[in-house]
Amino acid sequence: MSDPAMSDPRDDAVPVRGRRQWDLPKQADPTAPLLEVRDLRTHFKLDRGWVKAVDGVSFNLADGEALGLAGESGCGKTTTALSMVRLLPENGRIRKGSSIKLFGIDLVPKTERQLQRYRWREISIVFQGAMNALNPVIRVRDQIAEPVRVRLGQSETSSRKRALELLDLVGIPSRRSDAYPHELSGGMRQRAIIAMALACDPAIVIGDEPTTALDAMVQAQILQLLEQLRRDLGLSLMLITHDLSVIAETCDRALIMYAGKVAEEGPVSRVFTAARHPYTQKLLGAFPNIRSDRRTLEVIPGSPPDLLNPPPGCRFAPRCQYVMPICSEVVPPEITFDDGVRVACHLYTTASEGAIGSQTTTVEPTAATAAAASPASRASA
Repeated sequence: MSDPAMSDPRDDAVPVRGRRQWDLPKQADPTAPLLEVRDLRTHFKLDRGWVKAVDGVSFNLADGEALGLAGESGCGKTTTALSMVRLLPENGRIRKGSSIKLFGIDLVPKTERQLQRYRWREISIVFQGAMNALNPVIRVRDQIAEPVRVRLGQSETSSRKRALELLDLVGIPSRRSDAYPHELSGGMRQRAIIAMALACDPAIVIGDEPTTALDAMVQAQILQLLEQLRRDLGLSLMLITHDLSVIAETCDRALIMYAGKVAEEGPVSRVFTAARHPYTQKLLGAFPNIRSDRRTLEVIPGSPPDLLNPPPGCRFAPRCQYVMPICSEVVPPEITFDDGVRVACHLYTTASEGAIGSQTTTVEPTAATAAAASPASRASA
C-alpha cells in the first residue's frame, strides 16, 4: 500500500489544457473544472420494472488527477463510467436531473450525433477484455489509426504514423504493428488498447478493470504504464477495480460505491487509513495486509440489495453492524469533513467532529449513534 507521506503524483503532471494538441470544444468554459458529475441516475428498463443501477452519484475529477472507483460487483462502478459518454445498452437511460459537465459542457442533453464529438476525443475507455474489444480481423496498427482518421479527420498516412508513435509510447515495437490481436500476448493486447485510448489525445481516460485476467507481473507493468502516461501526458484517469491495492498505488482519490450510491469518497491516504463508512471498513478488513498480525479476514454478511426494488433508507442497513432504526427509514445525508472525506452514513451528522457540511437534511445524534461512531466501538468491531 502506498505511503501517504509520498509526494503527490500530480506534481509532475502537465495540466490537460496546457498540453492539448487540439483545441477545446467550442462551448467549453476555460475556467470550469474538468469534470463535474451531479446526481447521476442511470436506470435500466426490464419487464419487471426499472433497475436503479446508479442512483444519485456525484463527484469531481480535476486535471491530472486519478480517481479510483471500488465496490462489490453490481454496485454501479462501470455503469457510472460508461454513462460519461452514454455507452449504455438500449434499455439504459440517464434520468432527468442528472448532470455530467465536461469543461462546463453538460453532456446529458446531447444527441447521439453530438456526443460523437466527445467520445474518444475528450473521454476514452480502456476496456477490461482486450481480446473482445479489439477486432480480430483487423491489424492492430489500423485499429489504432481508425479513431485518428475518423474523429480527427487526419489522412491515412498521418493516422498510421500516429498509430506507430502510440505503439512505441506504450512499449510495443513497430515491427509488431501489423500483427492481428490473436498474435499478441495478453499484456501486449492491453497495451494496444491503451494506445488506442490515447489516439485522440483525450482529457480523460477511463480504465475499466484494465488488468483483469492478467498475471501479477503483467498487471504491475500495465499499472506502471498508466501511471507513467498520466504523469507525462497530464491525463486524468478514472480507474475501476475490485483490487483496493491498485487504487492505493495509483490513485489520488477513492470513491467507494454500494448499491448504486456513493458510500465514501476522499483522498486515498485518508480513506485507506481512517475509513468512516462501515462498508468501507469492511472492504478494507477483507483485504489481506502483509504488515499486520495474522488474522481472519473480514466477511460482510448477506448480499447486496435488489436494485429493482431497493430498500428505503440506507441500502447497506441490512448488512451493517451499526444499524439503527433510522437507517431503514431515512436516506443518510452526505457529510463532508475538513480532511476532504465525504461519507453517507447516519453515524455522522454536521455535529460530528470535523464535519463542515451536508447535502441533505441531517438528524440529531443519538446515544446509539455516538456509541457506534466512537473509535473504541470501531476498534472492537
